[in-house]
Amino acid sequence: MNQNESPATRHSSPDPRPSTLVPRFLREPLVHFLLIGAGLFLLFGWRGGPASLPAGQSGLQSAKIVVTQGYIDQTVETFTRTWQRPPTEEEVKGLIESFIRDEIYYREAVAASLDRDDSVIRRRMRQKMEFIFEDITAQTEPTDEELLAYMKKHPDSYLVDPQIAFRHVYVNVDKRGKNAEADARQILAQLNEGIDPDTVGDPILLEAEIRLSPLWDIRKQFGEEFSRNLSGLKSGKWEGPVRSGFGLHLVLVTKRVGGRLPELKEVREIVKRNVMAERQKELKDAAYAKLRERYDVVVEKTKAAIKPISMTTRGGAQR
Repeated sequence: MNQNESPATRHSSPDPRPSTLVPRFLREPLVHFLLIGAGLFLLFGWRGGPASLPAGQSGLQSAKIVVTQGYIDQTVETFTRTWQRPPTEEEVKGLIESFIRDEIYYREAVAASLDRDDSVIRRRMRQKMEFIFEDITAQTEPTDEELLAYMKKHPDSYLVDPQIAFRHVYVNVDKRGKNAEADARQILAQLNEGIDPDTVGDPILLEAEIRLSPLWDIRKQFGEEFSRNLSGLKSGKWEGPVRSGFGLHLVLVTKRVGGRLPELKEVREIVKRNVMAERQKELKDAAYAKLRERYDVVVEKTKAAIKPISMTTRGGAQR
């Protein structure tokens, strides 16, 4: 301390950090509670009381919240099913209090119009409306006649793939190079003359004899091009070469089973699911069309046409 400095001078010296008082004050939790309380006080004073019920009631009745015995029983049942034990008395009280808190916050938020212009809430409300229509649709089971009619209307969705059994001899294009095609045709002639298939061709990991298999399974093993060309081959005669992702194949088709529309009992659950989904869509579309008739919809034109965004490269030039 300076010897020449008087006490009066020391007491009158300004605080070296005056700018820190306000921020520190605003960081106090008590101030936050006071501000929230003041905001709620002003909100209630402006509205004149607690939020009204969703049905639009007002006055003392609007402040009433009823926790029914049915809700309590359902909550206890849900808790028991989730945790594999019944809740304690304190847990039940906690669940009820949580419901009351939810209800109060919900009513206050609606009264303060917090649900407006919120895309998440709007989407959720739309979903709930659509769920109602879906529940209505689920009340009636489709008849067998309806399921069969739907199958005939959409045969491609249920058609059972044709099945083919065949034997093949592989010709390795990578190994034989430009001679692969000519070699394949020479081996084809030998096969039709009766040579043992096991004595010609090149080794491959695939089975030489493919049992009766649906086209989708053959497609998975040999590729799209092979399975497509396989369908056009005659039975009982070596033909080819047929190209696959592996190379060339000489093929002897030994058995075919044509594609067919299955019996209802084979695909009942799939057809039923599709019929119910179509019903739900039709009902939702019809309900929406009826509701829309109640509204006068105006779509305002934009003041200026929307210009496409130009893409630029790193060098800055437009693409």
